[in-house]
Amino acid sequence: MKEILISQFIDDELTLPEKREFVVNVKVDDTFYSETIEMLDSEILFRDKLNKKTPPQFHVEKYRGSRKFIHLAVAALFFIGLAFLGSKITANKPEAVSKNNIQKEYRFVIYNDSASNVELSGTFTNWHKIPMKRINNSNYWEITVPLTKGEHKYAIIADGQVLADPTSTFIEQDDFGNINSVLEV
Repeated sequence: MKEILISQFIDDELTLPEKREFVVNVKVDDTFYSETIEMLDSEILFRDKLNKKTPPQFHVEKYRGSRKFIHLAVAALFFIGLAFLGSKITANKPEAVSKNNIQKEYRFVIYNDSASNVELSGTFTNWHKIPMKRINNSNYWEITVPLTKGEHKYAIIADGQVLADPTSTFIEQDDFGNINSVLEV
């Protein structure tokens, strides 16, 4: 019990009232005094040895050709950066116009006397609906869209109901049971 108390005193783990009581006990008890002095001397020796211990030394070896390696690494990074910039520049270039990408304006017109909203949807809009415009309060609806050369499938949507274009000469049924019109441009 005394050893623990002495150790706490040395490590400064006692409160001020505990330190006061410790000092009083050391003064009145010769054995306690001797043990405290002995432990203090041991602690002094231990800390001296600890302080004299030299920190480990790390040896840094210089490798031959390390500068050459750094130069090669910098050059490699430079060329990688050039390649990255080159890919960005070519990515922003406008696409070359091929014969299939030439667009042609095509006008869709449909007669519907009961609909209040008519839309067009097709392969050329990725099947997104685009609104058709009523012509002068008549029952004709129209829209003009650019189309590329080739085959296009489309449908007319009148008040949410999918209809085939009655003026189309070619129609086909899709996987959802809808009848689509087919247009060759």
